Amino acid sequence: MRERRCILNHETRPESDLVRLALGPDGTLVPDVAARLPGRGMWVSVEGAALRAAVKDGKLAKAASRSLKTTVKREAVPDDLVDLIDRLLARRCLDRLGLEQRAGHLVTGFDKIKAALSKKGTGKPALLLAATDGAEDGRRKIKAAVGDVPAASLFDREALSGALGRENVVHVLLMTSGGTDILKADIGRLMRLRGVDPLTCEAQGNEE
Repeated sequence: MRERRCILNHETRPESDLVRLALGPDGTLVPDVAARLPGRGMWVSVEGAALRAAVKDGKLAKAASRSLKTTVKREAVPDDLVDLIDRLLARRCLDRLGLEQRAGHLVTGFDKIKAALSKKGTGKPALLLAATDGAEDGRRKIKAAVGDVPAASLFDREALSGALGRENVVHVLLMTSGGTDILKADIGRLMRLRGVDPLTCEAQGNEE
């Protein structure tokens, strides 16, 4: 994976630890979470508290000006930039869930997950998602059944259900795939943005 240098802390880290910001046609900084927007851009670490402070005190605008070798006015940095990045990353994660479902790389529901784990040829478990508004007892039981698999609780059941086109989705188990690797990276970025240590693979945060 390519590495990029954060314009704020000057650390060089993998792209999966940062988010790209692009300078829009009107001179406004916009998040480019997929790193596909045309034009000049820069990279920032996704530690939410530090990024929010840099937006508020004008440090981000100054760093962007140095990086782009042009004047980026303070008012060109949206006050809600961190919240906007959060929403875009959350939507990207939920959209990826739908893609992985169509590819046959996930299982939903406590009983179906337990059955899939005991069935040969299902695939190797890679990521467990639990609805934030699911029962705590249910989260403990599904985690015990799945075992040593990264787990996150970032979205409520309405968001998970909407992403998968199903009703009352509380638990989702994703199997190893290239798409799941992308999802894990984006979930890691979202967790860091919300101030949750991604190494724990445990989280509760804002719901989409």
